Amino acid sequence: MIKVNVDLQRCDANGTCAALMPDVFRIDQDGTLEQLRSEVEEERGDDLEEVILCCPMGAISRS
Repeated sequence: MIKVNVDLQRCDANGTCAALMPDVFRIDQDGTLEQLRSEVEEERGDDLEEVILCCPMGAISRS
């Protein structure tokens, strides 16, 4: 499993991550990011890399 890290201090909740991986991220009704899962399967590593690269605030990382 790959651990998904979100720096909520950097996040501006623009929704890119939620659009790309809606089972891991979503934007709440109040406009804040909610992380639904803290880990994803190894075979989803490419999807997570796309989310990391597309985050304009650099708020998402993996470990």
